[in-house]
Amino acid sequence: MTKTRFGVNRRTMHSSERRRRGSALSEAGPALFLLCMFAIFPVIDLIYFGVSYYSVVTLNDLQLREASKSPKSLAVSPKGDVIAGIPLRWTNSALGGLARLTNPPLTAVNYKISEVAVYVSVETKVSIEPLLKIPFLAQIPGMGAPVVINIARTKPLENPNDMFR
Repeated sequence: MTKTRFGVNRRTMHSSERRRRGSALSEAGPALFLLCMFAIFPVIDLIYFGVSYYSVVTLNDLQLREASKSPKSLAVSPKGDVIAGIPLRWTNSALGGLARLTNPPLTAVNYKISEVAVYVSVETKVSIEPLLKIPFLAQIPGMGAPVVINIARTKPLENPNDMFR
C-alpha cells in the first residue's frame, strides 16, 4: 500500500489533493479539443449559415421586386438586370460578400397566368462553403461540405401587360 505525504492511500485521494498535484490538468487538453470540434465550431457555422441564408433571401427579394416591375423580355434575359445585374451587385456588396459562394448564383424566372392576375416566380440557387471546415465531419453539409440553398418566391406583376413585352 502506497502512502502519500498526508498518509492517505492513493486510491482514496481527495480531489483537492489531485488538483494540487496537477492530474486534472492533463484532462483539460482533450476536453478542450472535443469542446471546440464538436460544440463551439459547429455553433459558429450554424450562426454563419443563418446569416448567409438571410443574405440569399435578400438577393431573391431584390430579384423578385425587379422582375415584377420589368417587362418579361428583360426579366428572362440572361444578361438582364434580374439574372445577371442584381446578383453581380449583391456579390460585390458587404451582405453578398459575407456568404462564401462556390459558384455564382443561378436564377430562373417563370411566369404563370391565372384568372385573376399574372404571377412572376424567381428561383435563386446558391452553394455556400462553411466558415470553419471541420475535418472530421467533411461529408456533412455545413460542417465540411458546401450547403445548397434554393429560394423560390412568387409575386403578382405590377403591370400585367408587361407579360407580353
